[in-house]
Amino acid sequence: MASRDSSLIGGIGLGGALVIAGIVIAVFWTFWLGLIVALVGLVAFGGFAKGKWY
Repeated sequence: MASRDSSLIGGIGLGGALVIAGIVIAVFWTFWLGLIVALVGLVAFGGFAKGKWY
């Protein structure tokens, strides 16, 4: 079955990867940069933009 999002990697889209990366950055490096990366992943590639959560 064809995916509706061509940016899926291992079942996780680009937005999901950015959210996960943002959480990792927030925990291990700096909270604010991680928060920004996670929000960009939600707003630009799903989550808030499509009106649903992961």
